[in-house]
Amino acid sequence: MIESKKTKQQLDADKVRSFIAIETNQKVKKTSDELIEKLKRMGFRASWTKTSNTHLTLFFLGDQNITKLAQLAYKIGDRLAGFPTFHFYVEKLGFFERNSIPRVLWLGIREDTTLNGLYEEIKKVLKMCEFEVKENVFTPHITIGRVKNYPKHWKELLSSTSFEEIKVFVNSIEIYSSELTKNGPMYNKLYTIDFEGGVIINGQR
Repeated sequence: MIESKKTKQQLDADKVRSFIAIETNQKVKKTSDELIEKLKRMGFRASWTKTSNTHLTLFFLGDQNITKLAQLAYKIGDRLAGFPTFHFYVEKLGFFERNSIPRVLWLGIREDTTLNGLYEEIKKVLKMCEFEVKENVFTPHITIGRVKNYPKHWKELLSSTSFEEIKVFVNSIEIYSSELTKNGPMYNKLYTIDFEGGVIINGQR
């Protein structure tokens, strides 16, 4: 029997654009929506994050094979078994700029050693599984908009905008697929990896 080889198109169909993230909570989503409406009134124009897409990205994986993602999920599950449940605080509105132009608006996370530890543990697994990992400084944030236009005194406006800090409890991480559409990215949860060592596939353990 001659086994047929997959075409490039078939191989590409087995890949999904993916990332690892932590879910937020309803208070973060509500605050995000309120801030976005306030920023719009100030004159900011952006590709705004939908409430359902609000999350804290840990690693962007790019286009990956489905089978490889499944293997990664279980490897991370083994590594994080027994990792302590913890919380972090969302505490400020921030931005990334380039050439004195705002590019990305985000909700900033207070420095947290447990969150940093979680990031490092996942990074170790990614390297062991031969995923490409950029050696960037981990700056945890929740993106709320990618700026297209902005008012003249944008820095002053952003620095004057505040909100009450929000506590977010963490007992799992997620692996998502991301499909780019004309209406913005569509996210689908592929795996939930909880700290008790369980891996939930599309909502089923």
